[in-house]
Amino acid sequence: MKNRFIAFLLIISLACSDKKEASKKRHLETLSHPYKIDSILHKPIKFHPEVVSTHVDKFNTSFSPDGQTIYYTVTAQKLGVTGIAFQKFEKATFGSPEFVPFVSSDIPVTDVQISPDGNLMLFSSFKDYEGKPEGFNFNIWTSELKNGQWQEPKPLGFPVSSSGNEFYPVMTNNKNLYFSSDKEGNSDIYLSRFLDGEYQEPVRLPDNINSKKREADAFVANDESFMIFVRVDEPEGYGKSDLYISFKKNQTEWSDPINMGKDVNSNEIDGSPYVTSDKAYLIFTSGRITKGIKKSAAKSYKNFISTISSSKNGSLNFYIMNLDLDKYRP
Repeated sequence: MKNRFIAFLLIISLACSDKKEASKKRHLETLSHPYKIDSILHKPIKFHPEVVSTHVDKFNTSFSPDGQTIYYTVTAQKLGVTGIAFQKFEKATFGSPEFVPFVSSDIPVTDVQISPDGNLMLFSSFKDYEGKPEGFNFNIWTSELKNGQWQEPKPLGFPVSSSGNEFYPVMTNNKNLYFSSDKEGNSDIYLSRFLDGEYQEPVRLPDNINSKKREADAFVANDESFMIFVRVDEPEGYGKSDLYISFKKNQTEWSDPINMGKDVNSNEIDGSPYVTSDKAYLIFTSGRITKGIKKSAAKSYKNFISTISSSKNGSLNFYIMNLDLDKYRP
């Protein structure tokens, strides 16, 4: 009996030891990766607060294929500067932000996305170029990565560019390009297929995706199996803009989009979705404010300065959570 009891204790001890080792392994994996989390998050938390998410307004994210570099758009409205920044993940944290080489003081560059192979940066800008459609409009540009450096950008041009504004370009594995445009008067989501080495005339996605409201910021999975996009000012939504999800049914049809719910959306701006390459995490931009933070900031001038100098000041910033695609499938 005594031997059996000792054996039982040994089994429990080994099991506990295995659990500790597994937990330690997950923790080390978390430290070595910028977005792997040592828990299941059913609700969003701020992404690397005071390191990536700060007091400065930021929106839209994209990662290098290895997940070790984050790219995003940063803006200062009063200063009139909007540019693309990046941070590299090293030694268990992100390094200091830097601008990409072609950020300037007078021409905004925005809505950055990295191609699946990591060799192309796509973004939107109203920079002039020969053959540019007339009028003040944002068009899609690209920059190629050579020898570790982003090269001088080039306009994507016809037939993708129009006299309207093109934003949020997302490239899939087969180089198909999804983006939003208001060339027909309303902000809608379009697809330009890549065939025989060229982009084809963009096609507006179906009416169940593009409603009478404004749709934009469509993140489409690399394999085009699903998309998450933004619908603005929907009366039945949760805030000023909400995230919706839809699954591809065939070459031309998408499932009716589903609002991703109150566990994702807030009563403020929610947008610029990005899904990690393993489809396990959703990262998005939000202007939500922590409950009670305004009262706390008003208690003293010291609290006020501390709050407005942090990511708690209501600036647009990044949030991350686990993504359970099966929860939304039709």
